[in-house]
Amino acid sequence: MRVSTSMLYDQSTANLNRQTASYLKVQNQLATGRRMLNPSDDPVAAARALEVTQRRDMNAQYLDNQNAARDALRTTEISLSSLGDLLQSVRENALKAGNASLDDGQRKMIATDLRQQFGQLMSIANAKDANGEFLFAGFGLAAGETQPYEGSVESGVAANGDQGERLLQVSAGRQLQISNSGYEVFENVDRVGGGKQSIFDTVRNLIAAVETPGASTISAALPNALGNIDNALDNALRVRADVGARGVELDGLENAGTALDVQYQSTLSVLQDLDYNEAITNAAKLQTALTAAQKTFMQASQLSLFNYL
Repeated sequence: MRVSTSMLYDQSTANLNRQTASYLKVQNQLATGRRMLNPSDDPVAAARALEVTQRRDMNAQYLDNQNAARDALRTTEISLSSLGDLLQSVRENALKAGNASLDDGQRKMIATDLRQQFGQLMSIANAKDANGEFLFAGFGLAAGETQPYEGSVESGVAANGDQGERLLQVSAGRQLQISNSGYEVFENVDRVGGGKQSIFDTVRNLIAAVETPGASTISAALPNALGNIDNALDNALRVRADVGARGVELDGLENAGTALDVQYQSTLSVLQDLDYNEAITNAAKLQTALTAAQKTFMQASQLSLFNYL
């Protein structure tokens, strides 16, 4: 078989193109820091990298949810702390009002203070989170937008929320409770003598007893009032401890999620990242080969036969 000058020219051109493409590919790898520029470069590694990337993205979403959950729990804990401080102050006022040496005018001043504290209690019960949603409204579709408690000392307090709790997916197998219903915090409180009584009614009954002229009414009501306040305090502390326990769980989940993210990044680095020492060495070899191919092509193109094609 004869090898024509045209065939030699075509072969030299094809070889030059291959050498140029290989060299440019290595240059692109060095510029991007990636071993795989296209899935076709390593289909198996590309498929594995896609799988790991998807898992890493899902883990990142869980980490974001954990931050949101922590913010929600922190806001709830602040409200519960304020509730505990308020109930302590109410208890102190109850003890002051029970002093038999006080006259009706002095007890009325305490009642005025108790009324202000009742207003603070309503504010805590209707507290909002950073998103402007009511903390203790429950889980219903419009719960976060519905004020959970309305009323006054005279009329009593009506509950508008439900007993549901909001959950957030904080890991592949864990939905964490990020809110507490107002029912659990303010209403489902043990009453002295049995049954349940809301914190609102406990404070309202105390105010009514303090505002009644004469010392006998508050004297008779004081033991039950103090007992009910103590029960409300215990309930607030119990809920706050539960919120704190969920915060500790979040810390553990965050540590695991952060470690998992590092693992995913390491796996992706092995699959995708470039070995710079190997790439630089390869680039030098390819550049030498390309230079040789270019010289060969130039020499072939200067043959006199090319001038007559």
